[in-house]
Amino acid sequence: MGHLTAKREYQRLRERLDRLPVGAPGNTTIYEILKILYSPEEAELAAQLPLRLSSLGQISRKVGLPRNELRRRLEAMAAKGLVFDIHLGEKVRYMLTPTVVGFFEFSMMRIRPDVDQRRLAELYHHYMHDDGEFFSQFRSDTQTTPFRTVVHESTIPQDYTEVLDWERASSIISDAGRWGVSLCHCRHVAHHLDRECQRFPLESCLTIGPVVDYIVRNNLGRDIEREEALALAEKARTAGMVFLCDNVQQRPTFLCNCCGCCCEVLGGFKKFKPFGNTFSSNFEATVETSNCIGCKKCLKACPVDAVELIEQPHLVKGKKIKKLARIDREICLGCGVCALACESEALTMTTRPQRRIVPESTFARLLSIAIEQGKLHQLIFDPDDGLTAYSANVLLGAILKLPPAKQLLARDTLRSRFVGFLVQKMTRKSAAK
Repeated sequence: MGHLTAKREYQRLRERLDRLPVGAPGNTTIYEILKILYSPEEAELAAQLPLRLSSLGQISRKVGLPRNELRRRLEAMAAKGLVFDIHLGEKVRYMLTPTVVGFFEFSMMRIRPDVDQRRLAELYHHYMHDDGEFFSQFRSDTQTTPFRTVVHESTIPQDYTEVLDWERASSIISDAGRWGVSLCHCRHVAHHLDRECQRFPLESCLTIGPVVDYIVRNNLGRDIEREEALALAEKARTAGMVFLCDNVQQRPTFLCNCCGCCCEVLGGFKKFKPFGNTFSSNFEATVETSNCIGCKKCLKACPVDAVELIEQPHLVKGKKIKKLARIDREICLGCGVCALACESEALTMTTRPQRRIVPESTFARLLSIAIEQGKLHQLIFDPDDGLTAYSANVLLGAILKLPPAKQLLARDTLRSRFVGFLVQKMTRKSAAK
């Protein structure tokens, strides 16, 4: 009976996690991952935790545990990266950590003797790439992703002045206020799969802004100064890494230095195209035919195979060249890595015909993803909060499944206004607690 009870707790936990904008789909591998990371008791508690930041008192009333006991258990889970414990002045708020960006990364951002990280790495890779269960939750028409590409600034023409601060890695880092570095989840996974990254160090994952407090306090990384963070970014640029950043304009929380050989996001994009190319920067690579010598350096540098060489004879400084680089605009991330590799100045970054929409804040991003994933009702009304919340959850969920409602929410202007309205209302509600 105890075995069956424990099995039910992991099922309830997976279902709880799957209500989040970036969920936990699947019937096999995800359960093996959860059993490694969560004890049955932790799974039981986690399956009851709020999907939004909540006070200790609110959670205590919901789960029926005394505050001191609950605080002890939540702090222990936060130390494992399974719970967010966010300190807001004198107040502490808790929330269930999602899969991505969340406990998947946190479980590999340090060396942990308490779990079998080699086995965990095998499971993560299988879940992400072999059976594709994780990426199955995304659709090709997805407009909002958890991350976005940041173009290498040095590849943008010097006379171009319309690059916003949230599009510049230098500004993103310099304005963060606090900086931390951890082991890269993806390179750590590759290490345990005996595919050691030869291109960049294992300790290379940048956390920025207020969330550094959570990372450092729970020993998931270490504090660094602005200069070290900027130096790491410069080292990444020189090595031809891709900058993947938190997909927000205000107060981003991470800036990853990614390579095509290890990064699970880039690898998933190449294999499954789970959300089309909606996490690119607002730039794309453009080939200047009169300079391209067909040397293949851009082809080798591109992390997502967006470059190919085609038969197109042309002249470069009077010399006949047979091959020409061609960019697939549907795949190009706008990272600028190919332009960094090009020594003949044949590649530059130009603005895309249509700018990508980037949510202003983390909350706005979560709401946008929830709308697209049909999970908005899960964030607004927790069905475990009583009959009224359950009824409202079911009603809103049914409305969102209606074709007219889905069409209306898909329109960018209305969706933007709707998300803005919800952010305003829910921010006021949180501040009043």
